[in-house]
Amino acid sequence: MLAVAPAADSEHPYLKEKHARPGDLRIVPQNADDLPNDSIIKIGQNWQEVKVLREENPDCIVLTAGDLLLAAQDIHGQIWSVQTIQPSGAKLFAAGSKKENNFHIVGGESQGLTALDAAPAIVIAEGYATADTLSQALDYPVIAAFDSGNLPKVAQDLHHKYPHKPIVIAGDDDHHLESTLSKNPGKEKALEAAALVNGSAVFPVFAPSERDSKKLNDFNDLANKSMLGIEAVKRQVGSVVEKISQQAKQDSLMKLQTCFEPKRQEIKQKRALVR
Repeated sequence: MLAVAPAADSEHPYLKEKHARPGDLRIVPQNADDLPNDSIIKIGQNWQEVKVLREENPDCIVLTAGDLLLAAQDIHGQIWSVQTIQPSGAKLFAAGSKKENNFHIVGGESQGLTALDAAPAIVIAEGYATADTLSQALDYPVIAAFDSGNLPKVAQDLHHKYPHKPIVIAGDDDHHLESTLSKNPGKEKALEAAALVNGSAVFPVFAPSERDSKKLNDFNDLANKSMLGIEAVKRQVGSVVEKISQQAKQDSLMKLQTCFEPKRQEIKQKRALVR
């Protein structure tokens, strides 16, 4: 599907509302004409048609024309699934596909994981729009893990691949769920992910009373719905990245000194004997 789906553009309603770039996203085409005859993918024009197609084809993947398509890849670059995003913002994964441990690289200009090499830290967010906001503010690629439950898994996989690169979890603050569910999954999972990889978690800080009155909870909201704007995203997350990057450099230097210390002592002893 990704091979034949047309590229998304910035006029897609979801991207326009979120002020997000299309990046390497694709759009579900209007029909399945370009797919093989034996393809298990069916395409409906609206939710009513999609419902009928799913009932008639229970073993097929049924998509809605015009939805965004996000590739979900693993740490080796293999694509396991796609996430669809409707114009309304509703998000779904292909039935029976694998989401856990998979992610999407936002702002990487189709370079794959090599896009992370030049970044001072690996920044991980939940959804595409939030990750794109962060990428715009920081000017380097950001990882979208799709949801809070996937943050710890993705963070650990990336930490294993890049053990010397610091990781920052830019979490959602699901404060609105605290009164109904007595928990804040966005915050809890972000903190858990950061702890697992010896990283840092950061959450958006809004202007006084904005968070509750406007029901804001993520960095995309901070950039687009807060009076503080995208400069606040750059400042709040950038300062955490700078701090953890400097700490990582100091830790590396300390390790180097520790490794060289026995050798230095040996050289000192030899010089003392020569004297």
